[in-house]
Amino acid sequence: MKLISYLIGLAGIIIGVLFSVRVGALTIAAALAVFVLPDFRQLRTSEKIIPAVLFVSLITIALALPRR
Repeated sequence: MKLISYLIGLAGIIIGVLFSVRVGALTIAAALAVFVLPDFRQLRTSEKIIPAVLFVSLITIALALPRR
């Protein structure tokens, strides 16, 4: 599962650099969700905050960017 999230994250970086930052940010957010999801319930509360904030921040960036 971790390897899949790494590949999705790499694809998100490539998409963000070459094509669309908006789609790249959403792809990286998906990779983060796949990476954290299996162990999310076992994490302490303080360890859950950072991935959740990063996920929300990436989606906010994607929505705030202007469309072209």
